[in-house]
Amino acid sequence: MNPQSVNSDHPQALARPLGALSGWQERRAKELMLRDIGSCVRISEVAEHCNLSRSHFSRAFKKVTGHSPQGWLVRMKIEKAKSLLSTPIPITDIVYECGFADHSHFTRTFSRLEGITPKAWRRAFDHATSQPTQRPVIDRNIPDWRILDNLVDGIGQSRSRELRIVN
Repeated sequence: MNPQSVNSDHPQALARPLGALSGWQERRAKELMLRDIGSCVRISEVAEHCNLSRSHFSRAFKKVTGHSPQGWLVRMKIEKAKSLLSTPIPITDIVYECGFADHSHFTRTFSRLEGITPKAWRRAFDHATSQPTQRPVIDRNIPDWRILDNLVDGIGQSRSRELRIVN
C-alpha cells in the first residue's frame, strides 16, 4: 500500500494526493521554471529533471498546484510584471523582462488574468500609493448621521459611498 493513500490523523504534513508530484519534484520544477522566467522554458526539460514523462509531469503538477505547468508559469510572469509595474520601468521593458513575445500578447494576458490593462493597473497603483489614506468624514449636521467615504475605483475616478448609522 502506498503511504500517500492512507488518511492519517497524525499531526505531520498532509499527505499528497495519489499521482501528485513529491515535495522535491515540486520544488525542483518550480525552481527551474522561475529561474529563467524571461526565457522560454520547455516543460519536457522540467519533466526530465523530475524523472517523469512530460504527460505524467503535467498531470502531477496540476494535482499539486491546481494549474497546468504553462498556466502556473504565466501566472508567475504576471505576478512579476505587477511587481515591476510598481516601479518606473517602462512597460515595454517589463514585457521582455517577463518573457512575453510582444506588448500586445502581454496586454491581452494581463487583462485576461487581472481584469484591467497594465497601464490602468499602474495608474491605480500609483494613485493608491501617492494618496494618503483618507479618514471618513462624519457630518454631524445631518440628523441620521451619514459617514461619507470617498473611494477610488480601478479606473481612477472617485465616487462617494454613503453609510447610514441608525441610532
